[in-house]
Amino acid sequence: MFDSLLDALGHSWWAYPLIFGFCTLDAILPLLPSETVLLTGGILAADHSMVLAGVIAMGALGGFAGDNIAYRIGHSAEDWARRWITRGERGQRSLYWAERQLERHGGPLVIVARFLPGGRTATTLACGVLEFPYRQFLLFDAIGAVLWATVNSMIGFVGGHAFEDRPLVAFAVSFGVALALAGTIDLVSRLRRRKKQSQPQESSARP
Repeated sequence: MFDSLLDALGHSWWAYPLIFGFCTLDAILPLLPSETVLLTGGILAADHSMVLAGVIAMGALGGFAGDNIAYRIGHSAEDWARRWITRGERGQRSLYWAERQLERHGGPLVIVARFLPGGRTATTLACGVLEFPYRQFLLFDAIGAVLWATVNSMIGFVGGHAFEDRPLVAFAVSFGVALALAGTIDLVSRLRRRKKQSQPQESSARP
């Protein structure tokens, strides 16, 4: 069944708009991680059912478009819209985290956050809420979108080559690698924050 679904996707012209749509929608309605669509596109590109450059381009353009919508919502929409997008305790915590981190790190956070679970939506909304300079946002978001789409598509592409005759295994392994990458980035980010938080305490404890 999975093989048949991949075959139908890979030989359909609408697969590329589908990637664009998922990557756009995921910025404001994160129901299904758009990374899964990019991984699938990469796997299909490995057997020449899709063009890798097209998968990356649609993912990057869709991600960029969705981020700009989220920025505009954060910048100009009513409070109810922001509350609806970040509904739930986890969503509110993510938005609060993004606001604090954005004040500390600025533009580079826009690049890094899209690799963190829930980080993309929270950070782009926070950029709008805090009125982060739009030109700077465009620059960092464009870099982040291209990097994000390339990394996830390439993970699927490599997985598709490694498990050429077993697409389901290729997807499972690729998804695991993508999760491990996100987890590693999240862990490094947390460790760096703890280190910075402990430094002032150590300095004040010295005579």
